[in-house]
Amino acid sequence: MTTSHEPITRKEKADDTRARLFFAAAALFAEQGYHATTVDQIAKKAGVAKGTFFVHFPAKSAVVTELVRIQTRAAKREREQLLAAGASPVARLRATVMTLGERAGGSRTLSRAVLAAGLESPDVGGATDALFHEVFTLMVEDAREAQKKRLLAAKPDAETLAGLLMASYLGAALHFTTTPDAKALMDILTPLLDANLQALTLTKKATR
Repeated sequence: MTTSHEPITRKEKADDTRARLFFAAAALFAEQGYHATTVDQIAKKAGVAKGTFFVHFPAKSAVVTELVRIQTRAAKREREQLLAAGASPVARLRATVMTLGERAGGSRTLSRAVLAAGLESPDVGGATDALFHEVFTLMVEDAREAQKKRLLAAKPDAETLAGLLMASYLGAALHFTTTPDAKALMDILTPLLDANLQALTLTKKATR
């Protein structure tokens, strides 16, 4: 912890500036959307010069990528904690998807901004797809283990099974962000995800 007797390092100043820019951008995205937000507005809200923004982010799209990175990192961290605690692969699959939903469900406007940015910019879309693919790869591992332990159906294959569960999140998130009177994201996602997991489990039992 820095005290009045300890000088603030250049790195600490840079980290503080980056954090202020990030939160200013996220707040503006949530308030007025991605398209309406300019770098000038972000810099002004953060209390820095416009040029300072570009020292930390190459474009406002990079802030969107960071938002998705925070979301996917949270999902991976939740899975790692459950793995360390000895939770079943099915529990890990559910927790991974639910954490994605919990993060995205915090703000409809902000989630809409992230979606719009991904559609508008191929670079943003590619970067966010890569981040979600990291999560998807872990889900495939858990799905394969669940099938090996006969906790979930042997068919479809693990990759398809993980894809179905990821689609639960993506479908719920799309409805949440594009439908003005939609329920809260978790109210949409939870029954959908649980129904898919139950159906996969029942399919396994039926094939015995």
